[in-house]
Amino acid sequence: MRIIFNKKLLALSITVILASCSGGGGSSSGGDTGQDDSNQGGSGNVGSSVIVGDVESTELGFATLTSVDITLPDAMSNAKEVYQMAHYIARTDGESNEGDIDIPMRSYVATCATDTETPRMFVSTTLAGDASVDGATYGSVYELKYNPETSSFDQTGNASLLKQCYESHGIAASKDCSRVAVLCNTEYRAHENYAIQGDLVEEYGTTYMKMEDNLEKVEGTDKEKKYNDQIWLMEWDSEPLSETPDTYVVNKMHGGTHLGAQELIYVDTDSQGRASYAFSVSARVFDNGGGSHYSAGLTIINRNDWSLNMSGSDNRGWDWACGDGHVVNIRSFYNPYNEMYGALCTSDWNDWIGNTHGQLGTIAIKMETSGSISEGYFNHFVPSTAAMVSNGGGHTVVPLDADTNLSVIVSPKFIKDTDMERFLQDEVGVDTNNGEGPFDKDCSGYDEYNCFLSYMSYNRWYPENAQFPSIERQDLYSGDALDSSSLTRIGIAKVNGNGSINGQGFRWLVEDKDCQVSDPQLVDLKNGRYLFGYAKFQCISDNLKFDRIYSNRGAMRLLVPKAFYVMEIDADLNILEGPVQLPSHGWGGLDEPMYLGNGKVAWSYIKNPTHENYGGGQQNVWQAMIYHSNSAK
Repeated sequence: MRIIFNKKLLALSITVILASCSGGGGSSSGGDTGQDDSNQGGSGNVGSSVIVGDVESTELGFATLTSVDITLPDAMSNAKEVYQMAHYIARTDGESNEGDIDIPMRSYVATCATDTETPRMFVSTTLAGDASVDGATYGSVYELKYNPETSSFDQTGNASLLKQCYESHGIAASKDCSRVAVLCNTEYRAHENYAIQGDLVEEYGTTYMKMEDNLEKVEGTDKEKKYNDQIWLMEWDSEPLSETPDTYVVNKMHGGTHLGAQELIYVDTDSQGRASYAFSVSARVFDNGGGSHYSAGLTIINRNDWSLNMSGSDNRGWDWACGDGHVVNIRSFYNPYNEMYGALCTSDWNDWIGNTHGQLGTIAIKMETSGSISEGYFNHFVPSTAAMVSNGGGHTVVPLDADTNLSVIVSPKFIKDTDMERFLQDEVGVDTNNGEGPFDKDCSGYDEYNCFLSYMSYNRWYPENAQFPSIERQDLYSGDALDSSSLTRIGIAKVNGNGSINGQGFRWLVEDKDCQVSDPQLVDLKNGRYLFGYAKFQCISDNLKFDRIYSNRGAMRLLVPKAFYVMEIDADLNILEGPVQLPSHGWGGLDEPMYLGNGKVAWSYIKNPTHENYGGGQQNVWQAMIYHSNSAK
């Protein structure tokens, strides 16, 4: 039965006013300052839903969201997230009881045939295994196909349960859907028990990458297995998912604490005739004393001959170092305009300003040609600890052109407006009374970067005259109640093709004076517009104890949102439509929707994902959702 959508737009009373400038913050003075007339976390508008047959249709005014129920492979439930997994404003519960973890493990989607009437989406979801085997989990891959008659997905039955993987992560597909690949997390030396096509690490990897060759100090101990899991790339080339895929060992450094999104990207053929895969992942290596060190790497695989080139002057990818310290979150991306891969990462330390403003990690971008001993370009700071707990982080990078990317982050406010204005006037020499901001280009002449980074670094370089403080922050771990110093906001900045933010700053598109906001999404609609989403979490007005990780299920209030919102923006970060609240749908905090063609965006997630009506973090029936922008009609 064909769904007939109501074409009449809802009478939305949109109260969102865009902050008047870009860069650094929303105010006329740039830097880290906010602005009262920015989006305050939600407009009060809520989409309205109707169910016709098996399809739920939600009218958003400027778009329609369709969703259908999807049964996971073998009717199994998804696995819950792992212990101590860092999200942007919390970490999975379980300091005293791992059974308290109740959110789904990261899930991934890939879309293809997006230039046709029947595009497809492939999904990678880790499933809970046989109940008789404690803690068993398996990877899975399945296919959905767009049905233009219902404007929603149909299940095709093309699926595979991957019992050789204890988790399945990033997934990618060729443009015509003929080639599908997934990242499989598997056990220590698992390739010795399965038929594989190649061990790319052993054949082409650096010394760091060959973890199994560096174990003299821990051989025969628990550390040997704990820190040396493998990642395989499994590929189906012009064959059903039920067939046995070709399998390659692509990582032996993944062990201990598993952090970040293991995104997999595939490029069919670039201008140099290169077909390639790329993924970023947390990494661990041992030192000579048997201790270990933790960072992350970006692996790029030449699909033409199944090789790696991770060192030398013409390297593609790196095995180590993204931001200073340990990497808390990481996500890879690809810019098709300059044909470069990169990664956006969040770390728990910085060597730039040290602890002059408390312990701060970095949000950095590092491109494929960087070496393994160099850090990426710093974009911002976040409060963080060495225990993988932070209040903020970088989520994704969306390319605009060969020399411009949009970087999306979550972060609290660091600088009071009055302090920034004093800095601009007294140090940078800007007449803020007569000038119109932002002043990030003025600040780049003062200290090479922007107003925020210039301000934050002043006390480090001039400790004898440390007169520019940052806002005192609530302790990261817990407190009697949430206070305003912990409130986050969501910003987007234009960075150059190398990831540098010189002369630019973040525009804070979402800021709420009462509630935490996080879990952003940004997807190019390919028509000059971008789908921008975010979620609202615990509020000061809730008058509840603030627990980022420790209390029994207390962190759930910072892991499971109160509400999800969507809006549309343009490339200059002007808000064009929304925001509007989704009535009963959402997405995973580290997941990422994908473009489906003709103004459509697709993803999959659990049902009833909000805190008030939470359906639980383990379900065997999920929802497959498609956002249909009216701008494409």
